[in-house]
Amino acid sequence: MKDFDGASLAFLAWLQRSGAEISPKVKLEDLRDAQAGRGVVATQDITEYEVLFRIPRSAILSVENSILSTEIPASTFEMLGPWLSLILVMLYEYTNGPASNWAPYFSVLPTEFNTLMFWSDDELAELQASAVVNKIGKEAADEAFTEQLLPVIKEFANIFFAGDVRAKQRAGEMRDERNMSLMHKMGSLIMAYAFDVEPATPRKDVDDEGFAEEEEDEALPKGMVPLADMLNADADRNNARLFYEDSHLDMKALKTIRAGEEIFNDYGALPRSDLLRRYGYATDNYAQYDVVEIPMELVTEILTVDEERMAYLDEQEIVDTGYDITASSPFTIQESLSPELIIFVETSLLPSEEFERLKRKGKLPKPEKITSKGAETVLKIVQARIAQYATTLGQDLQANTENPQPGNVRVKECRFAMARELRIGEKHLLKQTADALAEIIARDGNSTKRQRAIDDEGDVEMGGVEKKQRA
Repeated sequence: MKDFDGASLAFLAWLQRSGAEISPKVKLEDLRDAQAGRGVVATQDITEYEVLFRIPRSAILSVENSILSTEIPASTFEMLGPWLSLILVMLYEYTNGPASNWAPYFSVLPTEFNTLMFWSDDELAELQASAVVNKIGKEAADEAFTEQLLPVIKEFANIFFAGDVRAKQRAGEMRDERNMSLMHKMGSLIMAYAFDVEPATPRKDVDDEGFAEEEEDEALPKGMVPLADMLNADADRNNARLFYEDSHLDMKALKTIRAGEEIFNDYGALPRSDLLRRYGYATDNYAQYDVVEIPMELVTEILTVDEERMAYLDEQEIVDTGYDITASSPFTIQESLSPELIIFVETSLLPSEEFERLKRKGKLPKPEKITSKGAETVLKIVQARIAQYATTLGQDLQANTENPQPGNVRVKECRFAMARELRIGEKHLLKQTADALAEIIARDGNSTKRQRAIDDEGDVEMGGVEKKQRA
């Protein structure tokens, strides 16, 4: 407890020496009893838009602020990109220990992680058929470290390990398991805590009409913002937000906050699968953003599509690697089921003459006009997706009632419980979809074709759809 509190006090003292301004109405608090690590709590009532704390841009742990940026060519950082550049800088500052300006900051950052990157094989197996298993990216990260990051460290070893006679040897040792794990930890810190830092002076190329090039928006520099990243996140209780100013960043209250209440940031509309992948925990507050992916391989296993139709659907940007089912309240097919999946299925089921007429007009079936036959096909796809999970929804719910509280169990059991919660959310969403499709089929009749609307020219009514953003 003493080391934990002492690190917090040393961190706050360093932050204020660095020019930060912290309102006396807030404090950094030990929330480990609530499984929340450190958090920020109001000590007095706070009004809407009141500044909770102000962090100077110079205190941000970023490429721009690290001395390493003055020692290594800018072209090297550009080659690495925002992620690997920040990992490189954080490795440099971390290995410098007490000599680093950010040493008190590193002392309050976690050293153990619950993110999927650090789960064992048997723990990952508990996720069963969740698509998040294929999005962990450990192999890709290892490849990026080996092929891009390590060569830079080796090339600039005398700078990276300045003053160390073993600099070249230490650079070679960065390939060992311990140091590769350290790189993963730095990457996990960035994933969980870093912000996309808007520059004080925009560096975007602007055309004659004053519009910035789109590519520039995709590569905002990343930075670790001390204290701002100590706020826990909550989709329902979000009451603060970070605002970017020329010389500093302000954390402001978004609503009245009463004394004793915790101050929460928000991760945005993240499904619990991404919450677990990126931050290492899952909470019911993000169940409203749950999503299940239907892989294209499964769709084409159930539905045979000829090359001509596949080419046309691809041309119309309907073909994708997978299709999402997202949570909605109240649940409806129109709100939750990917319109591209409905269009894909309905187009595939069209009689040849009807498809040719559709193709000549360059149109697509309207996703809200799903037919009984289309609903039957989608239902088969959804049922096949449900069958990919090793346990049923009922079995998971039963096991969940027998699960003890996280504070009383080991890390492995906690991870098993989080994986089960994730599975339950996905299976519940699939069940809602299957039930809704069954209702459509029952309403329209299993063997009765629904009459399609006919336009003024005698063609089947078709129409495009705006491509929905996949989670």
